[in-house]
Amino acid sequence: MSKTSILRYLGNFLLMIGYQTMLWGDFKYGLTLKVIGGLLTVPFAIKLKLWDVLFLCAFFGISEISKLSQLFLVS
Repeated sequence: MSKTSILRYLGNFLLMIGYQTMLWGDFKYGLTLKVIGGLLTVPFAIKLKLWDVLFLCAFFGISEISKLSQLFLVS
């Protein structure tokens, strides 16, 4: 199994855990897990030239990071 596949599996796992943490636990830490998970899936998408996936990762990443900065600066 390649390193990018391992990163993709780990990233997808963190995305799922982060989403559930946002819903049922602490929003700030769930969103942090989602950002990390999204970043871990990027190398796999670059390797396979999945530009639509990269666009979605960038779109959600920008909105998640802006919300994280708002949450950490306020509290």
